[in-house]
Amino acid sequence: MNKKLLLFASLVVCSLLFTACGKDVLKTEKVEGTVTLDGAPLADCTVFFTAQGEGTNGVGRTDSQGKYKLQTVQGAADAGTTPGTYAVHFNCQVVVTPEETDSEGNVTKEEVTKSAIPAKYNDAKTSGFTATVQKGANTFDFDLTSK
Repeated sequence: MNKKLLLFASLVVCSLLFTACGKDVLKTEKVEGTVTLDGAPLADCTVFFTAQGEGTNGVGRTDSQGKYKLQTVQGAADAGTTPGTYAVHFNCQVVVTPEETDSEGNVTKEEVTKSAIPAKYNDAKTSGFTATVQKGANTFDFDLTSK
């Protein structure tokens, strides 16, 4: 048992050292903001920043007030992303349980996932949103509309 524990601990330490040596930690700038739909906070929505040239893609998740903090794969949690221009898009899925009645009158309920926002916001090319991250703290609020 002790050999397995020692082996496991050694593997963890080696993987941490290997990861730290393999890539430099990005120098990121703080990026945060709020996402709303028709003025109301949009909860549980993923916000994507896609680099348009210089920059490092970032992602954030909104809380119950629609607030998000961006981070990158290589950066520290909630640390933002690197300076640059970004196309912004969103993924906001909700689970609904519609009732259906079959020809015999039986009612069935089946959970289905659907988008809480119009489809145009799901794609960086059609969302209509961009952001330019600069040195220092950056705040980007996005008000999506249902029409």
